Amino acid sequence: DLHYPLRRQRQMCIRDRGWTALVNVAFTPLVGLLADRTQRHRLFLEIVIFLKSLFAPLILLSNTFWWLTTTFSLRNISASVSDALNNGLTLTRLREKNRSDLGTIRLWGSISYAATSALAGFLAHGRSIGVLFPLSGVLGFLSMFFIRTFPARISTLKPTLAVNGSIFKRSSAMLFLFLLILLFSFSRESLDTFGFVYLSEALGAGNDLIGILGAMIGLAPLLALYLADWCISHWGKVTALGISFGLLALSLWGYALIPTSLFAIPVVILQGFSISIFLISLVVALGDLSLQQNAATDQVLAQVTIPGLAGILAQPISGRIYDVLGGRMLFSIDSLILVAAIVLLVGFYKRL
Repeated sequence: DLHYPLRRQRQMCIRDRGWTALVNVAFTPLVGLLADRTQRHRLFLEIVIFLKSLFAPLILLSNTFWWLTTTFSLRNISASVSDALNNGLTLTRLREKNRSDLGTIRLWGSISYAATSALAGFLAHGRSIGVLFPLSGVLGFLSMFFIRTFPARISTLKPTLAVNGSIFKRSSAMLFLFLLILLFSFSRESLDTFGFVYLSEALGAGNDLIGILGAMIGLAPLLALYLADWCISHWGKVTALGISFGLLALSLWGYALIPTSLFAIPVVILQGFSISIFLISLVVALGDLSLQQNAATDQVLAQVTIPGLAGILAQPISGRIYDVLGGRMLFSIDSLILVAAIVLLVGFYKRL
């Protein structure tokens, strides 16, 4: 069977991504909960960045399954939580300064990601990639010198008041936002897992084109993050959320309809735009809708736990649909899910 290596690779990819998602779903809400109970969000950010930096080089100490699983999972948990806390604290700092340009701030992160990716490729060329793990740790430790520029906590509550707040109390608007995140993440999962696999297997895309498409997804946020700020300031966060859903639906339809792999370039650009606009509008919506005593927990739930749960649900379902009905049908089904989410969003517009 000539397709056996690709199928085996796909099975391993689903297994590894599923395990990581399961670990995130199980453990990351606890970190957000502890940060909210103590209202020491900046301190928790320092701790998780320290752990993220520490576990990266520790991965190299052994190649046994359980060591790699443990160190990679712990690094992944700390990285996911640090992103959520970072977003919440950044939004708080901007609002203290009467600013709303979260997308512009995130733009610098995208530039840094692109530059670091290029540096990593250069350093790993012709030698073992093991050199990248200690470098990751060093850069992580250096970033800790800048954490003190953040406010001490996401909310304006005093710690004593936060402890008395209910950890389970959520508004109907927040619960509906969680549902939207689940639907978006569920639909996005098929692209993340099977998008490039489909282009390679069904449309004959070579590794060179796959590399270009990956670069396009990385470069698209450079403009999309700025546009996210503009959309939110002119039309509001809810409309920006709807735009992100619509762009992802168009991207999925594009995958389902394109006749050759070259047409995938504008499709993946739409994909990158949708993800960036969704992230910025989501963080702003969370800042507006979260109860102050649950600010960090909601950030972690929305950015880590619920997408992880969506991955656990979507990966086996998407894999089955892909194998039985093909990629075109898979992407078409996921695009219809997003259309349904947009209809729900319109109906719930005023409450959000």
